[in-house]
Amino acid sequence: MDKFAETTPRNSLSVDRAMQNLKTSTEEVGRAEDVQVDSDQSKFSAMLGILRKLVGVADVISLRLSLPAQLLDPIPNLEYWNYMDRPDFFVAIPVSDDEVERMLATLAWWFSKLLKHTGKVLKPFNSVLGEQFFCHWEVPREGGIVGSGNQGTATSSATDVSVASATNSDMLRVEYITEQVSHHPPVSAHLYRCQERGIEAAGIDHISAKFTGLSATVAAGSHCKGIFVTLTKRDNETYVCTHPTGNIVGWLRGSLKVQCVETSYIVCAKTKLATIVEFKEERWFGKNKDNVSGRVFRYDPETQAELIPTWRLKDIPKSCQTVATFGGNWDRLVAVQREDRPSGSAEAMRTLIDMSSLQVADKIVKPLDQQGEMESRRVWDPVASKMLQGKFGEATKLKRIVEDTQREKTAARNDRGEEFVPALFKSDYSNGRPELLDSAPINL
Repeated sequence: MDKFAETTPRNSLSVDRAMQNLKTSTEEVGRAEDVQVDSDQSKFSAMLGILRKLVGVADVISLRLSLPAQLLDPIPNLEYWNYMDRPDFFVAIPVSDDEVERMLATLAWWFSKLLKHTGKVLKPFNSVLGEQFFCHWEVPREGGIVGSGNQGTATSSATDVSVASATNSDMLRVEYITEQVSHHPPVSAHLYRCQERGIEAAGIDHISAKFTGLSATVAAGSHCKGIFVTLTKRDNETYVCTHPTGNIVGWLRGSLKVQCVETSYIVCAKTKLATIVEFKEERWFGKNKDNVSGRVFRYDPETQAELIPTWRLKDIPKSCQTVATFGGNWDRLVAVQREDRPSGSAEAMRTLIDMSSLQVADKIVKPLDQQGEMESRRVWDPVASKMLQGKFGEATKLKRIVEDTQREKTAARNDRGEEFVPALFKSDYSNGRPELLDSAPINL
């Protein structure tokens, strides 16, 4: 059994008092590794007990929180937290000659990256500084696209994108390259690319989180500016896609679920098209009909580019021509309507994506004996192996060794007066768009 197999389904108090509460919470949570867990319910109760000590902490991610192995899932963070649940949607983005369809294809891929969050909520291993992960996917060259020309969008069928019987000439290769470039705060840089199709996506992962007692809220951190999707064969047309905020709810019921809330944006200055995606907070009782709606519209990059991130749907000016509207449930089915097509026609109204029929794509990773010492699976293999054997005490000890080794390396660098230098990406990622080094040792 592959131990890293894909799992399917981010009061007002005085300053002195607030600091004391934070210190107390940190000290108590620092002893979290001593928690004893012997069942799924105990696992849930233990996690809830730890989080309750963090109510009021502005950013849980900023704490040096080390959890026992029993409260984790045996998968590395860099591997789990990726945006290629469906790489077939990704390679579909550049296909159409219609700029509106390219925006809609980008939107469909953007929804598809949420697929893993429709299932079980996982807590992967925290990445160590300099940790790397490489993998790729093989995507059918034909059959992953519905229609052709102006109607080309990714299929929503549950296709196995790693078809072993297909020849290389039948497949497109999508690559994923990522590295942990900071530990405090935890920041990783990533790049996805399909060189044959002329598409790449780059960005910085940095999240903030807080616990209110009823839900955990995960939002983009200050280093994260979104995902920059660039079509290199279409004059470097770039789509800047921002992330939604996620609420992890269900703590009282003991069944955790991710709810997307607030507003996200996809903006392309070259085509002068923008998309606003608005999520509705789901009700606690009764049925929720639709939980997402949005609009694709034309805008003026010179006068409105800085305003769009402040808009909600109701704020879009009448001067901005709407070219498409969409709505439905982000975790099930989203339908789209083109406003420039005959009303009632199949061209006007169609399914953008049906998440209920999709499965997370299998990734292709080199065997452990072909991986470098800083690659995720090799770093965490001893811990994952013990967890899968049910030897959580031993797993926690091995996990502590990994973390202590990290601290020793950091201390040694500090003693030498050296800064950490990423091996794969340029050190300056302040614009949120990391650049791969020409000399990066990529193990694909």
